[in-house]
Amino acid sequence: MHILCLDESGTHAEARHFVLAGFSAFERETYYLEQSLDELQREFFPDYEGIVPFHVSELRANERANHPAVKALPPSRRRDLIERVYGVIAASRVRLFAVAIEKEFTEEPLYERGFEEIVSRFDRMLQRLYRNHDDPQRGMVMIAESSYRENVETVARQLWAEGHRWGQLRNMAVVPLFTPAANTRLLQDADFVANAVYGRYEHGLANWFDRIAVRLDQEDGRLHGLAHLTLEPWNCFCPACVAHRAWKARAESRSADWGDSEGEF
Repeated sequence: MHILCLDESGTHAEARHFVLAGFSAFERETYYLEQSLDELQREFFPDYEGIVPFHVSELRANERANHPAVKALPPSRRRDLIERVYGVIAASRVRLFAVAIEKEFTEEPLYERGFEEIVSRFDRMLQRLYRNHDDPQRGMVMIAESSYRENVETVARQLWAEGHRWGQLRNMAVVPLFTPAANTRLLQDADFVANAVYGRYEHGLANWFDRIAVRLDQEDGRLHGLAHLTLEPWNCFCPACVAHRAWKARAESRSADWGDSEGEF
């Protein structure tokens, strides 16, 4: 079983982009991810006996912090903790999945469109594992509890039963599981991923995104784990748009070569 953990960013009206992002991990690897963040809590909050949830927005701005232990942590230590969490993600074996949607790109509900994009890519990753490595795996989705739950559950049931706009889902086990992010370190990791992707597309802040981009799902030089839905993809030089243009150029080149060969016979 592979578990896909997702969180969103850019839901406020002023944001130009909506982001849905997270990671997939083999079920046994989730233990090590959780343990790594628990170890960071013991290092950064040695005198606190309860659970300190890690949310990057609260660590970045003290006025957003709700937890007393986070409020008491000096700004330099909060920055260090953020960097350490991104280090855990970068050093792990997870596969990142993310979609950044320009809000002007579509009139479709943003969360539902992003969910379809990511789940279809996650399912194709599971198909590749089976096809290329003879490794049959099922997939389960875990999402941070939010006001989108009812709509996403409806869309998920439809996708599971009828497929997505590019084909059928073949490896999904059950409809998504929703739980508060404070309840699991996995969704807290997903929060950091979504924040890094949002920062890259909304503000051009590439530091954290570049730190973890190596974990984006890819195979044989083709990037699968990142999508950018934009009105002007030809003018965008983000990894997703550049990779898509390169893949399209190679496909057109192969098609032209094949056409030339047909003409010779």
